[in-house]
Amino acid sequence: MSLMFVGALAGCPNNTEVTATDADTTAATTTGETNTTPTTTPTTTIPTTGDTTTGDATTTATTIGESSTGESASSTGTVETVACTDLLTMETCADDKACKWSGIIAFTYSAQGCQGSIVNFCVDKAPAGGASAWYRDVDGEPQVVEFGYTPTDLDPEWKPCDCDGPLACLCTSVTEDCPARQDEFCGVNINDSGCQKAVFKGNPICAWLLISPEGPADDACEVKQKNNKCVPAMDADKVTCELSDLPPYPNCNPGNNPQKPVYWRDNEGTIEVVQPDPCGPIPIGWTRCDAVDTPEQPDECGCLCT
Repeated sequence: MSLMFVGALAGCPNNTEVTATDADTTAATTTGETNTTPTTTPTTTIPTTGDTTTGDATTTATTIGESSTGESASSTGTVETVACTDLLTMETCADDKACKWSGIIAFTYSAQGCQGSIVNFCVDKAPAGGASAWYRDVDGEPQVVEFGYTPTDLDPEWKPCDCDGPLACLCTSVTEDCPARQDEFCGVNINDSGCQKAVFKGNPICAWLLISPEGPADDACEVKQKNNKCVPAMDADKVTCELSDLPPYPNCNPGNNPQKPVYWRDNEGTIEVVQPDPCGPIPIGWTRCDAVDTPEQPDECGCLCT
């Protein structure tokens, strides 16, 4: 089986790349001449899911919509266009010189991060355009796939992945940055393992951090339970950082020893502070606590030093 997609398969161990290659990218052409003697050419029947009226066996397969490359001859001798992706078996796909049986990647996204799997489809032998990601609804659940090319005439039920699409669209290698959805994207994950698998264009963008809620901005620390959360972060997979001085209150710099940085944010009226450990990730949307106090910086920056 040859794959039409080249990219990093989200959720694979150690960020293993799944590479799809196909050395045969030359378009196959079909030519035909008009016969002056009336002839009858057998009609090509495309298998579909379900029982046929002729009693043929049911064929079950996943379809990806339509393209416009395959050809079949009708009983009148004229050439009819058949979509490669309408050919649901390896045998019928192989019978069409313009099509080939190949694989693409289907993505899902859950509390365990991005997961990908290979699914087989009949696709164009001579694809055009760059890689593209698409989604549709299947029994109430989104199906997200990535082609190694850009299909031009998929069924209307298919929509191109964008920032309004399912979260699984962010697992593909071609979706927009979508910064407004990164909190939602990371927040789905319920443990460190899933958070590490929340990758965007092959890069980890979420970090599993222990966050301390300190109540309203009243320059006072509160004894509340710290909670681990998966949050958007730069350098999410780094484990080292440059140490720095922290605010002097209440006792953050014993002996003036540089410490791991602390960050704060106002989360709907609650001041939250976090000290990443290991200290590599930099949470997005948070402010780094400065050793020099300012009116804008809450004293809660020092609460982790108590």
